[in-house]
Amino acid sequence: MPNSKPDPGIFLVKGDTISVMPFSISVNKQGEIENSPVVLHLGIDMTEYWLDIAYKHLLDTESAHKRLMIAKSEKNDEKIARNLKKESISGMQSMMASCIAIDAYYASIKEQVNIPKSTLESWRENNTARYKQISEVLRIGFRLKNSSNKNLRDVLKQNFNFRDKAVHPTPGTAAPLLHVELNKVTDWRYATFRFYNAKTIYGLSLSVIYKTSCSVDPKIAENLKDFCNKLRSRLKPIERKWKKRYGDLL
Repeated sequence: MPNSKPDPGIFLVKGDTISVMPFSISVNKQGEIENSPVVLHLGIDMTEYWLDIAYKHLLDTESAHKRLMIAKSEKNDEKIARNLKKESISGMQSMMASCIAIDAYYASIKEQVNIPKSTLESWRENNTARYKQISEVLRIGFRLKNSSNKNLRDVLKQNFNFRDKAVHPTPGTAAPLLHVELNKVTDWRYATFRFYNAKTIYGLSLSVIYKTSCSVDPKIAENLKDFCNKLRSRLKPIERKWKKRYGDLL
């Protein structure tokens, strides 16, 4: 049987965030100190975790794709079918995790940015698309120029379009698509979640997160600067892995 009482203290992992909840200290009429309990809250920024998850799935997608190309050269339909499925399944997971990483990043940035109340109300009333909300928060937080924000919005729209295809599956049948590298017309999912697209979505997601966190305008809020400085150090190993395998970020 496990111990009913936990070990004393709180176990922390490098990178965990700690905050102290409001408390009070006072002196009563007898000159005794009275205080409310000190309560600690913990937090984890999930951005780097989801980028790691997405990268691992991307490597699986690449591996399946290489086997798929070998099967194509061998004209082995059984191997083609097997690896086509594996490429699609891992590619789909990589794309979803890449977009969750952006969502995690957005959530952390939003905490540091003063978003007008009217804007938040407008988003709720108009059911504003997720990618538009994210691009607006990053625009405000990082003081992005119009041209940069337009490019950012286009990237986010594309990425979340792929994410939506994965997390909102449509039943029944649909028109097939060409799997370009395989050069075969097949179910649209095999063509959509292939390695080329998974690599593109991951690379763009990492680029959005890494480059905005590195390009901190000196006029932005100090708490946002501090968050970005800490995040950059955690993202650097991920950026190096990408660069070594696939080249510079876009």
